[in-house]
Amino acid sequence: MSGLRTTSSYFRGSKVKAWVLKEASGQCECCGSDAPFITAEGEPFLEVHHLRRLADNGSVTITNAVALCPNCHREFHYGENKKVLVAKMYESVGRLRRE
Repeated sequence: MSGLRTTSSYFRGSKVKAWVLKEASGQCECCGSDAPFITAEGEPFLEVHHLRRLADNGSVTITNAVALCPNCHREFHYGENKKVLVAKMYESVGRLRRE
């Protein structure tokens, strides 16, 4: 059968996401900027990023997740310096643990 695709989905951990976002207090944990806007629910908008990808057996824990503004989040995925950014996170965010 041509055109048939297989995809994987990963449990994202809503409690982990909520904790990381609360801990960030509305500021990007990479660049320190305030969240770019407030959501309809009244919360600062930040995105949670797993430093070791779930597809690479990264854990769904607070020791593997950071809150990022949309610009930093895109840079973590597509930027030429993404490895430098990951190293910066491990140095600056005390709860993180390399996996």
